[in-house]
Amino acid sequence: MTSPARTHNAGGSVRYPLWHGNQMVSALWFSAAWLGPEQRLARLVRAWQPGSRALRFADGDVLCFAAPRALVCEQAPGLALCQAHGGLFSGALTAAEAAQLPPADIGLVHGAQVIALQWHQAVPLDPAEAIDMTGYPLHTPYDCSPSAPPLEVNRLRGKPLRQLLGDAVPPASAERDAFLRALKTQRPEVQNSTLWQRLLARAQRTLGNAHASASNRSAATGQRPGVPARRGAAAVSAWRTRLARALVASRLAGLVGHRQGAYMRRMLRQFENGDLDEALRNALPLDGVGESLGQAFGVPQRRSDLSLSRTRGAGTSIGLGEDLQAHLRATYRSAFARLDREGQIDRAVFVLAELLNARHEALDYLVKHARYTQAAELALGWDMPAAMIIRLLMLAGDHARAVQVARRDGAFAAAIQLLHGTDRALADALRLEWGQALVQAGDWLAAVDAVWPLHAARNQAAQWLLAAEQAGSTLRARALVKRAQLLPDTLEHYAERIAALADPTADAAPRSEIAAALLVDASPNRSLQQLARQLLPAIAADHAFARNSLSVGDLTTLLKLAKDPLLSADIPAFKPRAATSQSRLWEGATTVHLQAPQAGLAAIHDVAALPDRRYLLALGEAGAAVVDTHGRLLRRYPAPAFGVVIADSGQVALAIAPRERVSTVHRLDLITHAVRDLGQIALQYAAPSYSGIGWSIVVDNRLLVVDTDKDLHSVLWHVGDLPGPVIAAGFFSDCEVYLVQAREQLEDWTYSLPERRLKARDPLRVDPQTPVLAHRLGSVQQAEVRTDPDGDICLHYQHLGNARQCRLHHRGDASGAPDGSSVVALERGFLVGLHWPHGARYFLVRHHDGGIVASLDWPAGIAVKVREQPGHLLLHDAHGRLLDLQTDRSLTHALSFLG
Repeated sequence: MTSPARTHNAGGSVRYPLWHGNQMVSALWFSAAWLGPEQRLARLVRAWQPGSRALRFADGDVLCFAAPRALVCEQAPGLALCQAHGGLFSGALTAAEAAQLPPADIGLVHGAQVIALQWHQAVPLDPAEAIDMTGYPLHTPYDCSPSAPPLEVNRLRGKPLRQLLGDAVPPASAERDAFLRALKTQRPEVQNSTLWQRLLARAQRTLGNAHASASNRSAATGQRPGVPARRGAAAVSAWRTRLARALVASRLAGLVGHRQGAYMRRMLRQFENGDLDEALRNALPLDGVGESLGQAFGVPQRRSDLSLSRTRGAGTSIGLGEDLQAHLRATYRSAFARLDREGQIDRAVFVLAELLNARHEALDYLVKHARYTQAAELALGWDMPAAMIIRLLMLAGDHARAVQVARRDGAFAAAIQLLHGTDRALADALRLEWGQALVQAGDWLAAVDAVWPLHAARNQAAQWLLAAEQAGSTLRARALVKRAQLLPDTLEHYAERIAALADPTADAAPRSEIAAALLVDASPNRSLQQLARQLLPAIAADHAFARNSLSVGDLTTLLKLAKDPLLSADIPAFKPRAATSQSRLWEGATTVHLQAPQAGLAAIHDVAALPDRRYLLALGEAGAAVVDTHGRLLRRYPAPAFGVVIADSGQVALAIAPRERVSTVHRLDLITHAVRDLGQIALQYAAPSYSGIGWSIVVDNRLLVVDTDKDLHSVLWHVGDLPGPVIAAGFFSDCEVYLVQAREQLEDWTYSLPERRLKARDPLRVDPQTPVLAHRLGSVQQAEVRTDPDGDICLHYQHLGNARQCRLHHRGDASGAPDGSSVVALERGFLVGLHWPHGARYFLVRHHDGGIVASLDWPAGIAVKVREQPGHLLLHDAHGRLLDLQTDRSLTHALSFLG
């Protein structure tokens, strides 16, 4: 730092050396003559404001504010400097006084002198030096934010009969473990056992060690409270097969069979002697619905209680002959009849469900005795058909859970059929809930059909029909057919709309929807005939110019529906349309070359295709917007949206906005334009589409399907006992794939849709150095872009266990080697990007043969996001570009969003 220049004022003194009162202060001066370096720095920190900067001169320090602040100069922590005469001055100099000064960035009045300072004389000062954290312990701050309500995962969990009956069943015996549990997990203890038991235990340990880890992992499939995951087929334990062969070879098999036979004789004597209490505790279950896990080598153990198994699972068997099984079945039936006569309903149910495995019959028996609650809880625990569970819950008066199961499994129609014959009032109540669920999912016309049989609900149905008529052109067209079917007398009020649809020059899509709706109607009336009569000429013209997909047979059916002899005489004969050569994008034999659209004016964070050639755009904090095919804004929704989740109907969506630890979720009704705040949830992974009711997500390494009706806390399906964290998830049309890190290996958890049964749970062999992608083909992909020995750049991946590659870039290309690459897994392939300083090129690679179906050039340095929907592949970026690849017709549509 150099010494400042000092200039004497020509007048001998400055008239006003300091600022007084309220002033707009631009900076504060801390003099080195009065304060030491540490004191100046401490005062500077106390006066610090966001956007400020600090500088150190030889004579002191200055704190410059980002913008002038109103301060009382006498109370300021330092000497006030205000903007005047092109610099910062500590006093109000007159124009004459300032004219005699040399150029100065800062002017300090000291006595009769003005000290002129220049910015280049100072050095930057870091105020963080005054904040010494040494010696201060760091503590995690207390989270004062309101905690989210807990997820309701217990509502759809069944209860075991022992819990339901309480003291009605004798208390559990302490003699041995429960019978079925002993068959599944028994290993003879070596201590206090006979020689043959010790030999058998040693053989079991030797042959079972290799299978132990898999058994332990299998135990993790038990679900925490919530909807149990569907169970797959059980495999026979390999160690049991090997041990059975060893016993035969060593002649120990006869000894094992002898001990099991003695147990059977003792059990049958208990039945014959009428000692049902002990007989039932020792009885062997028959006709199990679960598969056998293999040969049982121990003696069946006595039950500790008469509670029912809560789930259906596989067990071991001791190889009963058919005659003995028939005898046991007759014995159990006789015991059931006796218990029924004596009114011991609890034990009679135990015989039916646990011994005879007649679980449907057991539920019917409980219903016969009006024990609806017990039957419903057991049906939930046994994973019975959804319609049966719903009926039992409705009979038990638990309507809320009945509706929850119906929403989970989409089983309204089947349950209504079960209830309709015997409990009409319950069926009607469930029908109303069905209509509300369909409206929530955006299926308004189906909701009208659902509640129309109820005369008291027809006014509500008419309101829903009016709402559908306010929607896009295709839904409005189908609503017109529904009105002609259900309210034929009101069709005359829609004459103007029908005339507009009958214009051959108008959009053909609504007419195609009307034609399709007319073809499926089984009970035509005069209004439907009139509609067909007025629209058929335009529909036939659309067919002739390939604007619809109707066949000659369809047109003939519409002509018969019209019942107009004059129209039949005048209309030309229908001719088959020539087959078009347009192929689907993923099946194309040639590569489609595409260019990125022009940049727009607003960032597109996510996008979803809607009916009627519209798009729903996520615009970040600016909300969500619906635009037409030209990018014109049709509707804006005031909910922050960085991602959208589209319902299958295309009429409802969720807007997602990630925050620090959670994501806010809003439900957007694209028909009524209502916005509902569903709350916040900590999302790890989320499906990009949903049914309109249940949404698949991963939260805290738990697999969930949450109900999106009012909030996100009602859980429809739940898997919580995963063996490790979820590191990747893939949501596809026919399955959901979750990759779970279980200790040292990766596991594939694949659930088939829509029943959500666990289809696969297998360990995976992966390269730890390559990122993993969840994929519907093979569950996992480790696609890698690398340079081959010949210098070409290729994509390497696996297809059904076989290595595949796709050549993306040849060594001799003038563009040179790319700087980087990216890979996104799609349902039928990959989107692979190669990035150069001058631009990027993306390739759509077909999975089964490595063929390139499309290439796309995009500007450099801009990340491209992609969304898959049925019939659409949507690519977009943060510069307002949107490219819609229509995969069913190999057509493209480009759009630039201008805000």
